[in-house]
Amino acid sequence: MAGGNEEREEQGHSAAFSREYAYVEKAYATLEKLRARIERSMRQALELPRGGTPQARLERDVTIETSLARLARLEVGGHPLLFGRIDQDDEEQTSYHIGRISLSDENGDPLVVDWRAPVAESFYRATTLHPMGLRRRWHLGVAHRQLVGLEQEELVRTGRDSEAGDLVGRASLYAALERPRTMEMANIVETIQADQDELIRRPLNRAIIIEGSPGTGKTAVALHRAAYLVYTYRWRLERQGVLVLGPSESFVRYVRSVLPSLGESGVEVRSIAGLREPRVQSMPGQDTAVARLKGDERLVRVLRKAVRDRERPLRQAVHIPFGSRILVVSPELTQRAVRAGMTVRGRHNQRRKAVEDYLARELAIEFLRNGQLSTSPADLDDNVINLFDDDLDLPLQLPEESEEDIIKDVVLQLRRAENFQRVMERIWPVLRSEEVLFDLWSREPLRQLAARSILSDEEIALLARPAEQSLATVEWSDEDVMLLDEIDALVGAHEPKIYGHVIIDEAQDISPMAARVVRRRASKDSLTVLGDLAQALSPFRGRTWSEVLAPFGVVDFDLVRLPMNYRSPRRLAEAAGRLRGCILGDQADHEVPIRLVDGHLDVVVVDRGALVAHLENQLRQWLGEAEGTVAIVVPDNAVPLLDLICKCKVDVTRVFVASVSGVKGMEFDSVALVGFDTVEETDLLMRSVYVALTRATRSVSMVFLDSVPGWVEFVLA
Repeated sequence: MAGGNEEREEQGHSAAFSREYAYVEKAYATLEKLRARIERSMRQALELPRGGTPQARLERDVTIETSLARLARLEVGGHPLLFGRIDQDDEEQTSYHIGRISLSDENGDPLVVDWRAPVAESFYRATTLHPMGLRRRWHLGVAHRQLVGLEQEELVRTGRDSEAGDLVGRASLYAALERPRTMEMANIVETIQADQDELIRRPLNRAIIIEGSPGTGKTAVALHRAAYLVYTYRWRLERQGVLVLGPSESFVRYVRSVLPSLGESGVEVRSIAGLREPRVQSMPGQDTAVARLKGDERLVRVLRKAVRDRERPLRQAVHIPFGSRILVVSPELTQRAVRAGMTVRGRHNQRRKAVEDYLARELAIEFLRNGQLSTSPADLDDNVINLFDDDLDLPLQLPEESEEDIIKDVVLQLRRAENFQRVMERIWPVLRSEEVLFDLWSREPLRQLAARSILSDEEIALLARPAEQSLATVEWSDEDVMLLDEIDALVGAHEPKIYGHVIIDEAQDISPMAARVVRRRASKDSLTVLGDLAQALSPFRGRTWSEVLAPFGVVDFDLVRLPMNYRSPRRLAEAAGRLRGCILGDQADHEVPIRLVDGHLDVVVVDRGALVAHLENQLRQWLGEAEGTVAIVVPDNAVPLLDLICKCKVDVTRVFVASVSGVKGMEFDSVALVGFDTVEETDLLMRSVYVALTRATRSVSMVFLDSVPGWVEFVLA
């Protein structure tokens, strides 16, 4: 009897496979027909004559723009168009196929339902304990536009209890977890788990913090949430946009293909240092004390004072030749002009006009005070004419003109005068952020004037940069970029774009000044913040989430933790757990490793002279054992060691070399930790090893250059 049941199940599965195989073929054929129809419509629009009525030209442009947008949304690349099916437990036994985009057949009936649609929610969240109205769930393995695998889950069962924490599509999930990694992050739309899906579909206007250890899927949740929000709130976010922020440019390159693979191209992905426009070249700061000081919110007051210090009256009178007279610009006059600028609303550069208007008008009145204003050209005598040189327009007060008109004429001439503009540059210059910050760091008197009542003498000295540097050759740090953006806001250099929602990954390291950069671009409380306090490496590590979010102006938020580790094999997960406990103490939450493999962790000591040869051999071994990627990770600021390792002859398409901060948010099959030789068990050392070790999905080799430090025994225990 058992054999008969197995045979019938096999036959049923074979029949189901055949049906789904044909369905996948139909879906792809329909997609190609739709693409061809849109392309044909666009070609017809492009072939229309460029003349015609304005209405005809507008319709042509709209057709082309709409067609391009529709084609972009239909682009799934080499990714499966559809990957799942749900059978509802109702009288009609309704079924829906779930995929990356929505697609209808020739009758308008849904052929593929977008994974973000409400009806698709049960595909990710239903369990046998809570089936959510489903009878059955199917996972379709699609490759090269053909069905290659089919997994079935019965959700309505009798005689078996289930836990609410059941994994969705267990076989498909494990298959995805064991795939070799590439230099670009893969999407997880086919294997999103219930706890992840719940966070992805959270409402828009509520700040949430998603915390989880490495491998819990935080970054995947961030990117899929961005795609979901644009789909669900398209009427609002298509105009305002969604911004995803990562910790580095290498992270941005790593995740850049995920959103297009989800059928969404309307999301901006940037690093925080790359958020400012116009962009400047920058690098992470090398000095921890300087980085902490430049990230301190007290720098807001320093920069405000530095800008205000450029709004100052003259100390001595200045004489301006104007026509046949010499105009006297007194300190008292410039004091009143500066006061006029301070009484109007706006930023520094915008308020300059009020200063200029006041000063020019007062000088024009003084200029005309003793002159005889004529009512006609014939009445002018030599005395009046001599007030103006040949380059000045003669102010004539004709019968229809008022005294105010003649004053305006003189004001116009004054504002064009080079000497007048020189005075304006003395009392209220047009400020450019780069010049303000460069002068502040390079000139001791300016630093003292701006910071002496805010910072200590030692802190002021930390901000100094070599005087021999020039603005053209200056090397900005990432921390400097945050300050440049702050000055932009003070002087009114530009108005940043305000996004409908901002998602910040690896937020535990964001400085207060960087938080202000983000805050200027975010709608109130429309934030998704992701991170892990144990991975904080910046000088601001050790904060709570409330302290991290305070500079954003957010005090009310939801904190949710992802408990499942999908990345680390058991051996590495155990070592990471010990490090996490050491870093967070009683605050370290328990995590559940999902993968069944053991993984590999070893320790070697190598002489510095033999390091390159050793790493080349290790890389050849790893890359020869399996497809996938490898990373070599060194401590932050270990520049000489990084330069040495870069001499390795490696396959750059599969090997990534970086410091710890440069690999945050990324994952590789194997990782070599090199140069973590510090004997003292410092907090930063434990955090750095924790971040580096948890990048690996298979193997880790810890390479030391002197001897094995004592703390390693704790990690390997």
